[in-house]
Amino acid sequence: MIAVISDVHANEPALKAVLREIADADLVFCAGDIVGYGPNPNECCDLIQKHGIRAVQGNHDFVCANLDRLDGVYPDFPREMQVLCREMFEQKNSAAQAASVWTSRVLTEPNKQFLRGLPLQIVDEGLVMVHGKPGTTADMLNEYMLPGEVREVASMRLPGRMLVVGHSHIPIQTPRVVNPGSVGQPRDRNWRASFAVLKDAWFRFSYIDDQDMSFRIVSQLTEIRRVPYDIRTTMERIKAEPDLPDTLGERLTVGM
Repeated sequence: MIAVISDVHANEPALKAVLREIADADLVFCAGDIVGYGPNPNECCDLIQKHGIRAVQGNHDFVCANLDRLDGVYPDFPREMQVLCREMFEQKNSAAQAASVWTSRVLTEPNKQFLRGLPLQIVDEGLVMVHGKPGTTADMLNEYMLPGEVREVASMRLPGRMLVVGHSHIPIQTPRVVNPGSVGQPRDRNWRASFAVLKDAWFRFSYIDDQDMSFRIVSQLTEIRRVPYDIRTTMERIKAEPDLPDTLGERLTVGM
């Protein structure tokens, strides 16, 4: 079984609840945005690393890990990437900007390095995973693959049979495109943490003598699952941080 999570957004109680549900998964992938918005960015980075979860970089990961490097010379962060980071920050609403500034300040340097080192794309186990949508660096980090755009995937030449995305916080469940929804900030009017489970559908065939039998994967069955978590604890932790807007906790109760 393969589990896919996304958009944890520094919500430690939600992430722990999901990790308990997928404890028996063979592989776990994360489609980005481990941090941003929520009150526990370091704890969530630590949990992702502790559990060996394979993650791509999301727009909040990119901005929060690099916000303190927008001016200067960095061999691993050229000028064009600094410009992109500044643009992404300026596109955010005031609450998201405030959370990004706070997150950048409290993230440990090892966790900033971890987030900076995340790839934009992972291709493995027949999956192609990006945070936004396939394309340029900006596309992979910050463009939305919405339910109405799923048909576009059929015309894309992808190195895998299934595309996994995040970013929208809205689950998508089709034979070729999966968005697991958001662990830490769902936006589909359902407050419970969302994740996806992928199971292979096997087809058995045999020769006439029925002695030599083989199996092959013909598709992957996707199931979107939800799990409740201690939302009050997350809200209280947000409220306890003066630089995090209270609205970031309040919106969790309505799944928006």
